[in-house]
Amino acid sequence: MFTRSNRRTLAAAVVCAGALALGTPAMAGAVPAHQASSQTADEGIAAKAADKQGQKSQGRPDHAGQPGKPDHAGQPGPPDHAKGNGKGPGHGGGTDAPGQTQCQFTPEGGAVEGAWERDSLAGVAPEDLRIGNIAAGGGHHSDADYPDPFPSDPEYRDHVAQEYSSVTHENYLKWEFVQPEQGVYDFEQADAVVAFAEVNGMDLRGHALSWHSQNPDWLEEGDFSEAELREILEDHVRTVVSRYAGCIDQWDVANEIFQDDEAASIRDSENIWIRELGPEILDDIFTWAHEEDPDALLFYNDYNVDGLNAKADRYYDLISEQLERGVPVHGFGAQTHLSMQYGFDDSYQENLQRFDDLGIHTAVTEIDVRGEVDENDMMSPEDRAGAAERYATVLQACLDVSLCNSFTIWGTLDAQSWVPNTFPGEGDATLHEGDYERKPTYCILQRTLVEHEEGASAWKDDASFEECRGILEEAGV
Repeated sequence: MFTRSNRRTLAAAVVCAGALALGTPAMAGAVPAHQASSQTADEGIAAKAADKQGQKSQGRPDHAGQPGKPDHAGQPGPPDHAKGNGKGPGHGGGTDAPGQTQCQFTPEGGAVEGAWERDSLAGVAPEDLRIGNIAAGGGHHSDADYPDPFPSDPEYRDHVAQEYSSVTHENYLKWEFVQPEQGVYDFEQADAVVAFAEVNGMDLRGHALSWHSQNPDWLEEGDFSEAELREILEDHVRTVVSRYAGCIDQWDVANEIFQDDEAASIRDSENIWIRELGPEILDDIFTWAHEEDPDALLFYNDYNVDGLNAKADRYYDLISEQLERGVPVHGFGAQTHLSMQYGFDDSYQENLQRFDDLGIHTAVTEIDVRGEVDENDMMSPEDRAGAAERYATVLQACLDVSLCNSFTIWGTLDAQSWVPNTFPGEGDATLHEGDYERKPTYCILQRTLVEHEEGASAWKDDASFEECRGILEEAGV
């Protein structure tokens, strides 16, 4: 059994304030603004937590190791914790540091140490790299002929916990789910994901605090003054981030703020916040989030930033300017939704590296690689091999960039992926199919991780990897 500590170390073991059940009654977790009452845990989660009592985490973000706020808070330039240290164990290796926030969903008895079998992606990943997936639910699943995977399927949850060391809410933290009515917050499903991560020793990425899409009708169609909109936004950011302070390690604070036109212009028509309050509101959103959880790493996140292009340039310039003003921006996330119908930008790693050189973290936040599929929903053998190569290339780029510490696959089973719903005729974009059967793509990633950490001989000789060696041999990859 491979074990490692990958959650934030707590200053003291504090009894869990509670966690929500994995059920789905409508609005069962609704609470008025700023009221974040705890609720009882699902029996399965509670039992799993009991099995892991006393296993303490040792890893925390580098910037979380000092009392009070991070050194970089309010200072111009890049975060102090990101300068020159590369990646340490876990998020940085701080132990029992004072001033760290207790996650209210931590199991009774204290933080849990994640544990993964060697024959898994998380089990062979470096200590400083989180391999993640999503808690699937909401969004396109709502119209599908199956219930939301995360709350309804224990096998799905077990698979995610066994393979991955971090998890992202696919939809449950987006505005339409969290605040479906003005001033009324529904945290039921979001809480359940956080509780699940806590009892399995997994890191959490929060997605997303502000976006132009998946906002509730009351917000998009409301008649609000600038002052009212600003108050609504601030209340939402502070309420959500404070509820999960100490729980969520990285936040996508501002999602997809630039367009896909030649100039990568800012979304000043689609994005209600930028349209009505101006781009300067971005400084405020990051500041509010940082004030509510100084230990969390705060990211921009976007698609089509997979190399040195106009949109990535705009993020580089924006973040550089914000760092100079002392805005607490800690990371840049490249979604990396790729298609075999288009080429791959060989400057992918170079793009990540320039953000690393600014002293901020980078992350591969939503990777999948799709292609045209046949009647069996499979790409051609050539495209499958190409997709596997792209996955491996992106993973290797992250491994080779010092402050890239999170690699998240956007989906588990092809049947549940967002891709066929969004791109008809395309699919085969994830790592598993059928009954969680591994694709060659999965095995390419496993091999990349093993060889990076232990060398080619470990991959060739270790019996733990026999299944994947056979899958790759059969596929001719």
